[in-house]
Amino acid sequence: MSLLTQLDFGKALSGATQNYGPLVYAILFALFLFQTGFLIGPAVPGNPLLFAAGLLANPKNGTLNIALLIVVLSAAVFAGNVINYYQGIAAGPQFKKRERWRGNIERAEAFFERHGSRTVAIATFVPFIRAFVPFVAGMGRMDLRRYLASSLIGAIAWITVWCLAGYYLGQIPGVAANLNKIVIGIIALVSVVAIVKTIQLRKKGRATLE
Repeated sequence: MSLLTQLDFGKALSGATQNYGPLVYAILFALFLFQTGFLIGPAVPGNPLLFAAGLLANPKNGTLNIALLIVVLSAAVFAGNVINYYQGIAAGPQFKKRERWRGNIERAEAFFERHGSRTVAIATFVPFIRAFVPFVAGMGRMDLRRYLASSLIGAIAWITVWCLAGYYLGQIPGVAANLNKIVIGIIALVSVVAIVKTIQLRKKGRATLE
């Protein structure tokens, strides 16, 4: 477990697997359901926890199964996105009654109608934003089938990338000594790329509306 001592999330998750065994899958499911299903979900760490889980899924470091881990956590994120979407639908009418928000909601509806599917998938990779985009998509009444398809793609892609990153990168000798820095660097890189892409889509959507 020497690699895991370099990452606090790995130490905590390692202890959980030893204490709770297979129940750790249910714990992780609940954590990621909460993170994506509610606007206060960003309080739960996402990327570092996924990296640590992938690290523990390697037979050299732990007892988790990488395939089961990806399936369980992808399902959790997808379910959370669906819950958040319907919360947006429920809250939308109240926000629409306020003149201050009406114009922004109408713009969001038009934006998601044209670019929503790509935005939902991309936003899944961005910390904090991933908890708000499904809510806005629900407020904007984005087409449910398009939303579900994009949400599923984003959930599977996000979970797979980070779990496999932990699974494989954790075995490289140089990674052990600089694990925290590597995780932070990957988070920053992925977030910047996703944010830039989201801004480009927003500008394109506004240009279309004008």
